[in-house]
Amino acid sequence: MTLERVLAAPGLPSLPAVAIRLLEESRQQDVDVNRIAELIASDPAMSVRLLKAANSSFFGFRGEVSTVNRATALLGAGGVVSLALSFSLSDDALKMGRTAEAYRAYWRRCVVQAAAAELSTDLPGEGGTGGRGATPAKGDRFLAGLLCDLGTLALLKTCPAEAAALWSDAEENRLELSARERAEWGFDHAAVGGALAARWGLPEHLAATVARHCDTPERLESAIAGGSLPASAVPLARAAVLASAVGDHVCGADAGPALGRLHHVAGTLFDLKGEALTAYLEKVLERADAAAGLLEVDLGQIGSPGDLLAAANEHLAELATRRAAEADALADRHRKLEAEHRDLQQQSLRDSLTGLYNRPYLVEALRREVSVCARTGSTLGVIFADVDRFKAVNDTYGHAVGDRVLRAVAGAFAQVLRRTDVPARFGGEEFVVMISRPTEAGARAVAERLREAVAFTCRSVGGIEVKTTASFGVAIAVPLDTQDAADKLLAEADAAMYEAKKTGRDRVVLRCLLSPEEQRLHAAVAGRRFSRWLSASGAIPVRDVGAALTDLTPPDSPLGALARAVGVLDEIQTDMIADVQQPGERFGESAVRLGLLNSEQLADLLARQQEDPRALADALIARGHADRAEMDALLEAHAAAGPSFAPLDPNLVSA
Repeated sequence: MTLERVLAAPGLPSLPAVAIRLLEESRQQDVDVNRIAELIASDPAMSVRLLKAANSSFFGFRGEVSTVNRATALLGAGGVVSLALSFSLSDDALKMGRTAEAYRAYWRRCVVQAAAAELSTDLPGEGGTGGRGATPAKGDRFLAGLLCDLGTLALLKTCPAEAAALWSDAEENRLELSARERAEWGFDHAAVGGALAARWGLPEHLAATVARHCDTPERLESAIAGGSLPASAVPLARAAVLASAVGDHVCGADAGPALGRLHHVAGTLFDLKGEALTAYLEKVLERADAAAGLLEVDLGQIGSPGDLLAAANEHLAELATRRAAEADALADRHRKLEAEHRDLQQQSLRDSLTGLYNRPYLVEALRREVSVCARTGSTLGVIFADVDRFKAVNDTYGHAVGDRVLRAVAGAFAQVLRRTDVPARFGGEEFVVMISRPTEAGARAVAERLREAVAFTCRSVGGIEVKTTASFGVAIAVPLDTQDAADKLLAEADAAMYEAKKTGRDRVVLRCLLSPEEQRLHAAVAGRRFSRWLSASGAIPVRDVGAALTDLTPPDSPLGALARAVGVLDEIQTDMIADVQQPGERFGESAVRLGLLNSEQLADLLARQQEDPRALADALIARGHADRAEMDALLEAHAAAGPSFAPLDPNLVSA
């Protein structure tokens, strides 16, 4: 199905010889009315219809019009040619057979659009006067409206089965017709009509109008501004776009959206709104009824503007209900898909036997945390555990019991660990736990609790006394952000675990990779954290502080930005520190080395970087453990207990 195939089809509509000669005569610079009358008189059938039209209520002339010459004089050359073309084309309204109803629907729409285009000449706004070029006569507008859907007629004649099927699909699925045609064929009926009008030799402005009648106001104005539409066609094209919108509203199946389009087109192109639009529609329907008799077209049952509006509103309500139901169904489906995605994601991250994270997830999480801790100067801990004498369990009781032991170990871990810890089955009977920002004592304490939980939980499984224990190795460091930092920390924890095995099993061995300076600094950092200060001061119970901490996400702000926020460093100084940092040296270390921060100030900044005092205060208030006045007083006391944030050297600040 191509545009070339349609235009080359043998069934393409054609004009009778008289109509063609009338068109040629009307394009002459000095139109000879007498010559027009002679051509009409040469076709008896056309002469009879012209005289009938001249005496109809459609024109309302006084007195009987008894000759073709008088009719031509009264109607003018343009009006006579328009009527002659209308008569030639409207014969197809009488088609019979399977496509009869499609032809009747086509001509009902054509008559309504012709009346709408003709009456647009009386409308306000730029569209009514044309804005560019001469204002088209009513006859020209009538013909333009009548020919708008000429492409539909061509498609009915050349490929009726394909066209009818596509139009039926568009109607049933509430799709915009031109868009549906372009999606299926690569062209629409407007393109066919414009090409056919040009082939017939219709005036350029009329062919261009037919080709653009499906445009939105925005597309039409863009074409006008870009010069792709002849100036002479501008007012006629605006009338045709309005007529097409009226045709959709009056004759289309999609009443609700069609009403929206009509309001947009009428308001944009003609400033036609509210009661003025209703009055215009009443005139269109009255004029269409007269034109239907003139062209021998049956309009069928077309209601009043009020009836059409009620039908459109009813359709809009139906669409809103349907869309709401569809939205609910879509949201429900989306929730199910999200749940399925989460399940699949968890399955890909979890060990199928124990439910703990798997090794790939642990390694990736460890690498991410290394990057964060390196940036914030925070500690990172890894606990490596191995079930003692696990091979003997398998050999003695079988692999089913061995699997129960591994699940019991995982259950023991779940009893001890915090939400922020990351436990994983590393492989076989090996387990690894990542703990963020621990102290040396804290990391050891967690490992000892895990050891005790495993020994207690795994005394027996499934009624079989196995007395299973595990050995634990712990490594704690402030890592550098290097490619192998995570692997090195794992290797140190693994080595510590093997040392625990060699020295008796069921014990914890810790390797602290912090230098003495780092140990002192992180002890000071722990002491300056607001949560630790609150617990130590007794102002808030430790349990309540710990619960509030679970509501927080570490701020993870760059240390230089924090230093600028509290006023101890300015932007020039933080830039200078970044410039002189040595390989492997952290920002805070450089600042202390340069004398821009002292150790107390650095400890306080690192504590703020790990835990925002104001955020913790808000969490405690939200949990009902204190009111705003109490927390403000505690925040002031905590700040007063810390170091001064006055710059160390005024000369350095002003440098």
